[in-house]
Amino acid sequence: MKIRYYGHSAVSFHTAEHTVIVDPFLTDNPLYGKVPPDLKLSTIFCTHGHEDHVGNAVELSKQHQAPVVAAWELANHLEKLGATTIPCGLGGRVNHAWGWSKLVPAFHSSSHGDKYMGMPAGLILNFGEQVIYHAGDTCVFSDMKLIAELYKPTVALLPMGGHFTMDIYEAVKAVEFIRPEVVIPIHYGTFPPLSEDPQEFKRQVEAKGYAKVQVMAVDSIFEVTPVTR
Repeated sequence: MKIRYYGHSAVSFHTAEHTVIVDPFLTDNPLYGKVPPDLKLSTIFCTHGHEDHVGNAVELSKQHQAPVVAAWELANHLEKLGATTIPCGLGGRVNHAWGWSKLVPAFHSSSHGDKYMGMPAGLILNFGEQVIYHAGDTCVFSDMKLIAELYKPTVALLPMGGHFTMDIYEAVKAVEFIRPEVVIPIHYGTFPPLSEDPQEFKRQVEAKGYAKVQVMAVDSIFEVTPVTR
């Protein structure tokens, strides 16, 4: 599997036959600013309704005939805007040609414009050999230990920029709870309040031996090696 990072929380996952994108904040993303022409999508996920996470979801759904998977209220809202959607709730398994997904809890808020968009969520993406946990926008919470027990993610993408989500202090504790093989820090450096340093996060996590931390440059690709556990 290959993972491509677009800055903020936008990331895509590439298998031999499928590409999945989460929180496709692309053209308005000050760290990126475009839709890559080589992007061919199977599925789109939105963790919550804020504009810096929904991003280009409707446009991409129309272009690729790819469904947007999101919480009930958000999915129905995006459908009215022209997207194909799969509304679902936390804990419910959704099957896909590439594997399966679930929404899991996150502690944040969710709106689009002035409309409430249901509960925010994190994501479990099960591609078979690799299980991805994208935490969405959240603080640390003790049920991350339950997410780890139930789904055993091999790769975790965790916000650590602070102010609106976890800072380094909380994100290090989240890694201790989850214990994936690889952690990719997200949601930092996009706007001035998101000021935490991903290299310091990497230093602290790896000093404690919790996981390997892969700090990804914008538009870089990381190839996940087969699991070792």
